[in-house]
Amino acid sequence: MSPRERAVINLLFTASWLDCRITRILRPYGLTPPQYNILRILNGSYPKGLSVLDIKNRMLDRSSNVSRLVEKLRVAGLLERNQHDGDRRMVTVIISESGRKMLSDINLPHPGGTMTEAELLELSHLLDRLRE
Repeated sequence: MSPRERAVINLLFTASWLDCRITRILRPYGLTPPQYNILRILNGSYPKGLSVLDIKNRMLDRSSNVSRLVEKLRVAGLLERNQHDGDRRMVTVIISESGRKMLSDINLPHPGGTMTEAELLELSHLLDRLRE
């Protein structure tokens, strides 16, 4: 196997491994990784909200049905949807206090626990280069 093929296989394996770990951690909270991603995005913009399109543009998995996921999170009380007075089609989504509390309770894994900060920075740099 060439170094390039080995790197691709290793990336796919690692992505699957990390996704399984994250999914297991989120399951008791009733969240999927895309729902967690939406909460994380909205928490980053708090107290300012975002439109559904802005959320979609920031998603890790852009194929997700953001409108459907937002509605599920709203029904669960983890976020709020506010319609603008001037244009009822424009909706701003804001994370609720319950959503912020849930995020603070979730401890995602920190892969590379035995790696130094220098190694982690180099890994991040190499992954950025891979996507160029």
